[in-house]
Amino acid sequence: MDDYVANFPEDIVNEILLRCPVKSLLRFKCACKNWYALIKTPKFIQQHLKKNRSPLQLLIYNIGDGLDDSSPMTLISEENSQTFLGMKYVIGYVDGLFLMEGQINSATCCALWNPATREVRSLHLPSPIIKYYSPDFGLGIDPLTNDYKVVYILPYEAAVYSCRRDSWKVFKIEDFDKPPPFDKKMCRTYGNAYLNGNYYWLLVKNNINTILLFNFGREMFEEIEGPDPDPKFPYIYALGMMLLDDSIAILNKKVFEKFNYDIWVMIQPGVWNKHITFQSSPPIVSCYDSSLIFVTRACRLFSYNVRTNKTRYLGFQHWRLQDDAASGHTGVFYYKESLITIKQQEDEELDH
Repeated sequence: MDDYVANFPEDIVNEILLRCPVKSLLRFKCACKNWYALIKTPKFIQQHLKKNRSPLQLLIYNIGDGLDDSSPMTLISEENSQTFLGMKYVIGYVDGLFLMEGQINSATCCALWNPATREVRSLHLPSPIIKYYSPDFGLGIDPLTNDYKVVYILPYEAAVYSCRRDSWKVFKIEDFDKPPPFDKKMCRTYGNAYLNGNYYWLLVKNNINTILLFNFGREMFEEIEGPDPDPKFPYIYALGMMLLDDSIAILNKKVFEKFNYDIWVMIQPGVWNKHITFQSSPPIVSCYDSSLIFVTRACRLFSYNVRTNKTRYLGFQHWRLQDDAASGHTGVFYYKESLITIKQQEDEELDH
């Protein structure tokens, strides 16, 4: 390392490093032992997460036709495509960490993944999934302990995994005095549904909408009221959960008005307000901040800001987007890179 840099006061060097992109910091770890030790500390990692102002990253994955279990999930947003054997879907993300779901040897599995550091942590479920059942997953963090956790739900049980404890806690349906509605249909999520220590699922049964949330700190489920389907949702065709800025929201597509959408925002638990009605012919595939992401017929990604009413080309075009955008075989995420580490030495490598 240059002597000129070595003579800088430590606090100034620290402030400079905190504003560097993740990829630069990974290279800087090789510059000297002091930098290596500093960049690995939990304090530095959390400070970097808050202070780093690097541009958001675009992550796009594809699973082909979705029919062949042997075909891996492939990142098409990278020049050198990264593939994940057995993984099929990206569920969501928190602080630059993503949760992947898939099957290995016909058994449901999941894994945590940091695309910036390329670390993968495979999670072995506490018990085999009963045949014909498909779990619903969620990823979040306990804000008080900074413990990243994964939760999954089945009609007969639920479980939460703690990265700090490296173990699962299982909830059997008979353990609840008032069982949560695990048997209801869970609607699609656009982008992410984690906010302030809670993960949210939109449930629909008998034309009644409710919200199931899981609190990662208390490790408890709670059901709250969803939007009233009559008269607010007179023509329900497709509902989806999403985050709009810092609010939980629902995207509603009207069945008799082909390109019309409503967005409803939860202003407090169980209280909903109609935010906007708009038209979009291309399929909506994701959401970030106050923007919706959609795919055009020319296989290009655009964003539409619902607050400014402006459309922007995101600078990405790929032939796989056209056929797969509406089918769910392609996923799109905008996210902030981080140094959060999830690696365990005994983990098997899922990426190639």
